[in-house]
Amino acid sequence: MKKIFVLLLMIAASLKAHDLQHTVVQKQATVVIFSFGGDVNFSYQKYEVYAPNSKLPFAVGRTDSLSRVVFVPNKTGMWKIKAISEDGHGASIKINIDESMKISNYTQSFYEKFQKTFVGLALIFALYTFVHFIINRRKIK
Repeated sequence: MKKIFVLLLMIAASLKAHDLQHTVVQKQATVVIFSFGGDVNFSYQKYEVYAPNSKLPFAVGRTDSLSRVVFVPNKTGMWKIKAISEDGHGASIKINIDESMKISNYTQSFYEKFQKTFVGLALIFALYTFVHFIINRRKIK
């Protein structure tokens, strides 16, 4: 009888060991959204997240249906995210996480870096064209 009791106790303990436990918590996550612009998304493409000063990935996976990479950093420093599609397009960005575990700065795309410059040049060109048109119009009359 004692042997049966020990055997049943061992079976019960092993059943708990195979039960996948989970905990639900809400933390502040860092979200990176990738896109090619317009309606072309970057859904279900591979990515890797690297913690500061680490050669092994902190997280690997695929972007979600909204082209997002979501991770919760656990230390401060420069985090690196690499995302690449199956056809070879991709990006590598760096995000600096400060002491309060918030984004302090990140690498911007070419368009984000020079957006104000492009708009300024476009306005100057438009103003020049408008003034030039008005001056030439007066000369023709």
